[in-house]
Order: sequence, then structure tokens, then C-alpha cells
Amino acid sequence: MERQLSEYTDGELYAMLRSDMAELAFGELYARISPNVFAYCLRVFGNRDKAYDIFQDTFMRFYQSAQRHDQLDNVRAYLLTICRNLCLNEKKRMKSQALEFDDNLYNPGVSRQPERNELMQLIATALELLPHDMREAFVLREYDGLSYNEISSMLDIKVDTAKVRVFRARQKIRDILEPYINELK
Repeated sequence: MERQLSEYTDGELYAMLRSDMAELAFGELYARISPNVFAYCLRVFGNRDKAYDIFQDTFMRFYQSAQRHDQLDNVRAYLLTICRNLCLNEKKRMKSQALEFDDNLYNPGVSRQPERNELMQLIATALELLPHDMREAFVLREYDGLSYNEISSMLDIKVDTAKVRVFRARQKIRDILEPYINELK
């Protein structure tokens, strides 16, 4: 009896990217991990178009990497590392360019997505107020569900440093949101 693709581990699927089953294996990995990668891109950029560009580039580079590496232990962390590096590079590139005019922001005739609820806006604002290193560790832990070991490896920091960054981020978010939450009570 042949195994279903859903029964394979991420590492086994990654190894299959070098076989005649590459397309199927990639599809399964994409289905498993793409929501996390896109959510990460969206949180970094806040712009769906820019996030989608980086998201696509991430998966193209990931697919190409299978030709260079035989095996991979933590596929999700590897994909998020590729994504993170592409996001950082794009942020640097964007800083070096002049600000672009966004027609969607200034054209009242263009329909916009409905605003998120007030609490979600407050949380997003609180995240933006965090220092980059804390925000990154917090997002990887709370939104992407990575372990402290995975965060440590991905950010090239000690495990204890990852724990401290997440803890301090939680404290700062709590401090920022406390007045608003008290108002809602």
C-alpha cells in the first residue's frame, strides 16, 4: 500500500523535490507552509502586493534550493529564513529609494477593504511600536508557532535571548494595550 503525501514529513517531501515526484511534493509543502510564510510577509510589509511578491520569490528560491541540498531537517524554519532574508533585503532597498505615491491611499473613488476591528488595529499598532528584534521574535513565536530553538537558529541568537525578546515583547504589548483594554471593560 502506497503512502499518501500527507503522511510524509516535511523533510521527506523536501528530499522528494529531487525526484520525479517533485511537483507533488512541492504542492504538499506549499499547502502546509504557505499560510505562515504569507502571513509573515504581510506583517512585515503591511501591503498585500509587496507581501505577495516576496512570498512568491521565497517559494521560487526554496524550490531551487532543493537542487543544492540533499536533505533538510526543519523545512518550515528554512522557508521562513529565506522569507526573512528577502524581507530584510527589500526593506533596505525600499529605504534607499524615494517614497512612491500610492494612488489607492489618495483616490477616494477606489474602494478599500473594510477596516479591521478596533482591537486588531490596536494589536497591530502595538506590534509596530516594538523594536524590530522584539517584534520579529514575537511574531515568529506567537504567529508562526516556531519553538525557541527554531527562532534561535533562524535569527542566529542564543535560545535564552529568543526567550527574553518574546517575553519583553509580550510585556510591552500588554503595557501599550492596557489603557485600551481597561476602557473596553
